[in-house]
Amino acid sequence: MMDRARRRRFDQNFLDDAMARAIADDLPLQPGQAILEIGPGHGALTRHLLPRTSSLTSVEIDEACLPILRAQFGADSRFTLVHSDFLHFDTAAWCSEHAAAWVAGNLPYNVGTAIIADLMPILHRFQGFMGMVQLEVAKRLCAEPGSSDYGSLSVWIACHAKRRLLRIVGPEHFTPRPHVDSATVLLTPLEQPFPAPAGFFEFVQACFSQKRKRLSNSLEKSYDKEKVKACLQILEWSEHTRAEELTPEQFLRLYQELHVG
Repeated sequence: MMDRARRRRFDQNFLDDAMARAIADDLPLQPGQAILEIGPGHGALTRHLLPRTSSLTSVEIDEACLPILRAQFGADSRFTLVHSDFLHFDTAAWCSEHAAAWVAGNLPYNVGTAIIADLMPILHRFQGFMGMVQLEVAKRLCAEPGSSDYGSLSVWIACHAKRRLLRIVGPEHFTPRPHVDSATVLLTPLEQPFPAPAGFFEFVQACFSQKRKRLSNSLEKSYDKEKVKACLQILEWSEHTRAEELTPEQFLRLYQELHVG
């Protein structure tokens, strides 16, 4: 039986075979494209991804899963297993050896957001990312301005990727059952990179520091309140404007206006 302390440490919930097959089939993989898999666990998703690719590299942090993965897939020349925390894995170096590749995986709940956020600056080197996270995280990744889920993470992702929520996965598809719903998302790189200057995303985070308040209040620790109001007037926006209403492009316009001169 799975050691409970280790499972809690790595936030492991193992996916059933039918759903794993369905998720693997959702990946728009083309012939010759490689896969970088995050957190294969016991290989539920791996066994359905491997037959579809010429090269699959699985990065697993839990050493107890390694012999299970080697027993199932070690004899397959297409399979490479790396024992590592994905947050410390040299993804850029791996990309240099794989010209056309996807990132995929059933992400641990406790680090899923961090993994996806870290992938964004190099997403353009991949075909895209498809993976599973908590449903509430998936909604934040894909949220549009004006929605209750929209925040600085939504802006960060939107500046790098086209976003789509693919399917909602209930607790009944996992062992042990989590207490939340999950969802798979598809993130594909933008054709043209978003022109974000240095300091832009820190600015966006400051804008969302008091999400329900006016921007002039949210930004008062970093900018003169009257200057923020003046910039809003120049942009012909209401002084009641809130961060949750703005698109990434509008955030950029406000940032540039605040830093003119």
